[in-house]
Amino acid sequence: MRLKLVSNSKPLVTNHPVVMITGDGMSLPEDVKLFKTFCRDYDTACIGRSIKFIDPPVDHFVDVDCAESMWWAKNLPDKWRNGPLRHTMGEMEGYDVDWEVENCPWDQSEVTWHGSSSLFAVLACIEMGYELIVLAGCPLDRSGHWYYPPEYAGPNWTAECYIAWMDFSQQPQAARVRSLSGYTKIIMGEVTQEWLLSLQK
Repeated sequence: MRLKLVSNSKPLVTNHPVVMITGDGMSLPEDVKLFKTFCRDYDTACIGRSIKFIDPPVDHFVDVDCAESMWWAKNLPDKWRNGPLRHTMGEMEGYDVDWEVENCPWDQSEVTWHGSSSLFAVLACIEMGYELIVLAGCPLDRSGHWYYPPEYAGPNWTAECYIAWMDFSQQPQAARVRSLSGYTKIIMGEVTQEWLLSLQK
């Protein structure tokens, strides 16, 4: 499965070969803290409210949650007044980049996306040419969100979401992707210093 660029109103700029994708999982604060001990120079792609947790600069804002994501894209926090590059699927107000699934394996009249916004973000980052992609706060579990108390359960992910990730893990470009926590770490592998240093080999 791959994404195909439909349109972009701004250039698809990358500044570093490594990108950290941040999600809204409960593990976000610890994941980011750990990643910063591994790597200093990287781009950041934020999903949803995780952009409120991350300090500037942020290079990309990514979401495929339809109406809610459109509100976020149009109302990013004040510190992002000039805005990161905003990515989604379909032509939607507030976004700069429109992607579509190439040879989509499911009926898009029934469901727009499987696998969570983090898988969409991964595929977009692959198409933009990032060499290594790190998932932070994307555990794909029910531990809740970093901005809520721990007693609030997180999303009830469907079997199709896990299948989409497992299918992706079998593709050659999946070797460029690892995670810092949760089921995505089990499926994609753990981020290590050695893996990050593989860029230099």
